[in-house]
Amino acid sequence: MKRVWTKTRKLVVDSWLVFVSRMFEVRHMWVWSVVMISFFPLSIMGFLLLFGESTPERILYIVTGSITNAVSLQAGLSLGQRIGSMKAHRVFDYYASLPISKLSFIFGLNLNALLLCVPSSLILLTISMLAFRLRIVNPALFVATFVLGGFSLAGVGAMIGFYSRSGQIAGILTQVVDPILVFFAPVYMPEDVLPTFLRYTAPFLPTTHVARLLRAAFGHPTERIYQPIVILVGFIFITVILVQRGLDWRGDRPLA
Repeated sequence: MKRVWTKTRKLVVDSWLVFVSRMFEVRHMWVWSVVMISFFPLSIMGFLLLFGESTPERILYIVTGSITNAVSLQAGLSLGQRIGSMKAHRVFDYYASLPISKLSFIFGLNLNALLLCVPSSLILLTISMLAFRLRIVNPALFVATFVLGGFSLAGVGAMIGFYSRSGQIAGILTQVVDPILVFFAPVYMPEDVLPTFLRYTAPFLPTTHVARLLRAAFGHPTERIYQPIVILVGFIFITVILVQRGLDWRGDRPLA
């Protein structure tokens, strides 16, 4: 029991140190990161509100879809690009010299990506409350969804970054994968308006379950609320295992 506690404590401490080291590196550019991540979802939100009837249900889909989009951009796309850049600049050589495990390194990066999602999500949440009078009915579910969604999407970005042959390929793949995660899933619209093929593939995308839980947090009727939670936890475990196998301190493991 004591040995398990010691290993767990070391994992937490090492993950925290990796997280802090990454935060020191982004402290000079976090403002531009927030602007970039907030601008795209806000633009889509404004564009969608210009067309069609502004019913409460449609507004809810647009708002929760925009928050999901922001988390996907920062946790998924940006993390994949940052890992690709770290690989290109041989940053892994530095972390390989430290007495830390691959798992703690992955957790630290994912926690960093999750925290960077907070400002843009708060901006979108504030706008939705002030402009559309939306209220979070279940704050605990909202926070749990944000954490689970952030870690699951960060896992997708980490997989792209670690398995790509170079930073350039990681950048290209993230640009391709992110629109698939957002626009090929019932994020901005109900599932029944999607093409038949996408209705079958949507459950395999984490954004489907993130958006569903966010709508439930705002009070939208949702059946079997435990189901998307379990699926997101499964996404996290699968991506952590795959990323841990794909992380090679000294070499490259090409995906493309």
